[in-house]
Amino acid sequence: MFATESLIFRGFEDDDLDHILGLRNDALVQRTLTFSAIAPAPSSKYKEYMKTFAEGSALWFSLRHKKNYEYIGFCCINLLEAKNRDARLGVTIASRFWGNGYGTEATRFTVNHAFKQFGLQRISLDVTEGNAGARAVYTKLGFKEEGRKRRGNWIDGHWEDIIAMGVLDDEWAELHPESRQL
Repeated sequence: MFATESLIFRGFEDDDLDHILGLRNDALVQRTLTFSAIAPAPSSKYKEYMKTFAEGSALWFSLRHKKNYEYIGFCCINLLEAKNRDARLGVTIASRFWGNGYGTEATRFTVNHAFKQFGLQRISLDVTEGNAGARAVYTKLGFKEEGRKRRGNWIDGHWEDIIAMGVLDDEWAELHPESRQL
């Protein structure tokens, strides 16, 4: 278990599944979490899928608030190409906690940890054009736009691009000198 100023980072536990299902069924979160249609997830299948996904992730952090231990969301790192030390970042924060800096805090810690402990050389992610908050966090932390899938996601009656972003280990270290000490 790890802690930052506001958050506790711990590994996946089965009791997280109800919280994860709650995130998936929150329409605000769902539009940032999936490129599928916005619709409630079938609970038993989705929980089984997420349990397998969490346990298969190279790194999974369930996020809890440091003061009251309330479930805030999760971060994960999944290896894309082990030989190339390339991984994908996933971050999901409950909508009621948006705008409090928790996404920034969670992303910064998770990326620091992944670079330092896993020896990764790049971390990538996909984000929709309409997810301005997440895009601002990623850009602020040093992720760069690497490409776009134009009109890749139909949401709320319009098309949005899916934006590929990434950051390299040396770029991260230069922008975040504290990352050398974990």
